[in-house]
Amino acid sequence: MILRIIPYFLIIIPAIGFFYTPEQPSSIASGGRQAIADLAYFLFTIPWWGKILSIIVGILWIASGNKTNETNE
Repeated sequence: MILRIIPYFLIIIPAIGFFYTPEQPSSIASGGRQAIADLAYFLFTIPWWGKILSIIVGILWIASGNKTNETNE
């Protein structure tokens, strides 16, 4: 389930991060929720070139996943 969400995180969060920088997330969440919050914060705070690279990786990940799904059907 999380592997299906990560490519979209790699595209959406850095795109928003060009315009908005959040505060450090609190440690109220536990387990998987804290990991997702840490990933989101990291994607918000990476430099502009990292955000562009993240968006490209997310697009390639989604494109390669769609390509393999089409060949399996």
